[in-house]
Amino acid sequence: MKAYRLFILTLSLIFSISAFGQDKPTTGFEELLIKAEENSQIIMDARILTAQLDIPHTLYLPEGIFIEARGIEDGKVVYAVYNDLVNIYNNGETAFWEEVKNRYNLEKARLHFVNHPTINPTLGFPEPKENPLLTEMLLVPDWTSDGVMTFDATTGDLLDQSFIVDPTNLSSPKEANLAPWGNITVSDQINDGVIEYDTSGTFIVFLAPTGGVNNAILNNVRGHNFRSNGNLVVANSDATNPDAIAEFDQVGNYLGNFIANGAGGLDGPFDIIFRTSDCLVSASSSNAVHRYDLSGNFLDLFVPSISFPQQIHEMSNGNIAVAGFSTPSGIYIYSSTGTLLNTLTGVASPRSAYQLPNGNFITTNGTGVYEVDGSSGALIRTIVAGVSAQYVSLYDYSIVPVELTYFTADVTNGSIVLNWSTSTEINNSGFEILRSAQNDNTWQTLAFVPGFGTTTEQKSYNYTDESVTSGTYSYKLKQIDYDGSYSFSDVIEVEISLPTEFALEQNYPNPFNPSTSIQFSLPVDADVTIGVYNLVGEKVTNVVSGGFSAGKHSVNFNASSLTSGVYFYRIDVTGNNGYNFTSVKKMTLLK
Repeated sequence: MKAYRLFILTLSLIFSISAFGQDKPTTGFEELLIKAEENSQIIMDARILTAQLDIPHTLYLPEGIFIEARGIEDGKVVYAVYNDLVNIYNNGETAFWEEVKNRYNLEKARLHFVNHPTINPTLGFPEPKENPLLTEMLLVPDWTSDGVMTFDATTGDLLDQSFIVDPTNLSSPKEANLAPWGNITVSDQINDGVIEYDTSGTFIVFLAPTGGVNNAILNNVRGHNFRSNGNLVVANSDATNPDAIAEFDQVGNYLGNFIANGAGGLDGPFDIIFRTSDCLVSASSSNAVHRYDLSGNFLDLFVPSISFPQQIHEMSNGNIAVAGFSTPSGIYIYSSTGTLLNTLTGVASPRSAYQLPNGNFITTNGTGVYEVDGSSGALIRTIVAGVSAQYVSLYDYSIVPVELTYFTADVTNGSIVLNWSTSTEINNSGFEILRSAQNDNTWQTLAFVPGFGTTTEQKSYNYTDESVTSGTYSYKLKQIDYDGSYSFSDVIEVEISLPTEFALEQNYPNPFNPSTSIQFSLPVDADVTIGVYNLVGEKVTNVVSGGFSAGKHSVNFNASSLTSGVYFYRIDVTGNNGYNFTSVKKMTLLK
């Protein structure tokens, strides 16, 4: 009997070892991190599999353990298990789902699913600190929630963990920036493009490439920035346009490459910043920071050797901070000419580096957002725990010239009425109204509407376009500052349908002195005569006589040569379909 019990115990131990020891992924922890960092499609594939299996893709436990689906092996989801959030390589490991669910108590964990709401969504997040007087904030994309968080640019405190949450258009948001025209742009590594949001975090458009994903231009994108002329530049790694910095205009049209494919040995570009006389590009596979002139021509290697550099940050004193992701990882501080000055190793595998006014750095890695000492690199605090945070970018409200809150077009009495409003204005000279008819992509300037200069009060504007017939019209606003700089609004479209019958409308205003407007509708092209008659039926004048196209029309009648009284106006129409139409209405002239 004793031998039998010993056999059973041994057999149980064998099964336990098999379940918890041998049934492990062969992919190592660091290998898993590097592969997924370079190609985030691996993470997306793992998430898709978690959705099919109805299991979480990301978990954060109250005891400070972060678990994230980052790969697939033998048809199973491979999770990276971060047992130390700050030093992620300390006891970091990989595991399959069976081990995760059996090893940990998940009852109080924050669980993220593809197809279900997040469970315990605030675990790991501090209470947001609102500050309505802020003029600056930091934008930090979060892969865990497919969104963008915001932080106080002075203190580093969390403002909003869900400033943007958009799983429809975001799958791996890498960098969020303030665009020159005042909106927010987010480059997404999996969705292969740059998405535009308004200043409240509301989706506007898939900005670049225009029309949506085009892998012949962008595939596996990383960071992005803007040239001094306002053009968008995007770091692109793969597909038919590899290892290049692609350039787009402000509406997302591809202009070619700002930095040519592989120029200067560029391999795996991740981030780009512009300085006064050059630009710097980090690259993961060339393990260097490359330097180019402002036209995109290669100059030299600013940093010839750094392991997997990601975000580049120009400090207020001109020094350069670079986040080195791979071992030996850390925030590397260089002089403006590329001499290494210091290395901050308080947080392992940083993706970003941004210096606060107090000299400390906000940094991120695959497990959270942290503040580290600007001299020693020692950890000051964990600001947010259990998120796969990305680059840190400044959003300065004070440099947004005009914040447009809405721009609409409506059809009223055969005319198109444009309405728009601003919440703030800085040095706003005014707006040019531009129109494109029938989608011909030729823009005509219709008018200029003066602005209110600088104001923090909401202002409303309108313009009526009466020179329209049936068809489709597109409008946009060109907002112009006093210094001549300008930006464009989004394009809005409106359609005027053909009338279904002939009609003569009542003149407006009525009574009038001395001018009034007479409107009529034509379902087909026609010859039109409008005459004015006195009370005894004598014709006193013609308002119009000639050919008109199908649509709604408005003509002006000036009665300055007539005396006060009641008059009749009559329309006679001969349509090109052979149909004749006549109608009479009364109007009153009061002088």
